[in-house]
Amino acid sequence: MICAIGNINMDWICKLSHLPTPDEKTNIQSLTIFPGGAAGNFATSLARLGSPVGIFGHIGDDAEGHEAIRTLQSEHVDTSRVILENDLPTGLVIILVGEEGQTMKLRYRGANTRLSPQDITPALLKDIQITYAASVSIPIAQQVATVSQKVGAKSAIDVGEELTKQSLDDVRDLICSFSIVFMNQVVFERIFKQNPTLSNVQAEIGGNLEVLNITLGRKGSITATNTTVFKTPAFVVNAVDTTGAGDAFAAGFIHYFHQQTPLQEAAKRAAACAALQITAPGGRAGLPTAQQVEAFIQTEKRKK
Repeated sequence: MICAIGNINMDWICKLSHLPTPDEKTNIQSLTIFPGGAAGNFATSLARLGSPVGIFGHIGDDAEGHEAIRTLQSEHVDTSRVILENDLPTGLVIILVGEEGQTMKLRYRGANTRLSPQDITPALLKDIQITYAASVSIPIAQQVATVSQKVGAKSAIDVGEELTKQSLDDVRDLICSFSIVFMNQVVFERIFKQNPTLSNVQAEIGGNLEVLNITLGRKGSITATNTTVFKTPAFVVNAVDTTGAGDAFAAGFIHYFHQQTPLQEAAKRAAACAALQITAPGGRAGLPTAQQVEAFIQTEKRKK
């Protein structure tokens, strides 16, 4: 089983004609509420692809928290590790979506703040083959990597922009303690002070790190190991909402990696997962099944 560790939220998706500038009042064209959070989105994506997956995090013992659990269970995600908090509400993210799918986010962490390094124990990760840390602090991430190695599991992490606000030396050390790492171009440039070229990305492989994935938005992604490095083009789709694209890419890559799919094919299918996700609003509505991924790839081949 794969275990996602991190935030479980409710997302308020506000569709706008354009993203506001400071002091500007902008009307919301439509408002929808979806379950979200990086860990929740990642786990849902894996479940739809067909991977056995569980999730660990903290939610409020409130209507929003129970709805988050219900939707995860409806996707066949194992929620037995989730902890309910009776004195903090479930986390909330308000997502402003512009006409071309670009986003701005306001986050209230709520019960997610209860997640701590002490939560990550060998007992928690019993029978887990891959752990995935999503939007967690450096101390929690370090514990995930350490305990995963102790129990013989591979560890993966999405290095988000919030980590770049901490010690970059600590972030670089953290990256090398994980088996599989994902980050976007902006984060790579902030951490390593250089553009993510094929050679620059491969040069950062070291320590426990086996695979480093850098997403480049519309320019695709770069995947590197000790022995190979390659670029995967992005699929061109009509972007409705880019929320959850990174979670979808990571889940797609790990799903196919865990199935021992060749790396270039795994990266292509991860790109397909991200492309399909952004064709629908919210962090989960566009997440595909494995059958939909294969059909999408065949359709794209025929277009060429």
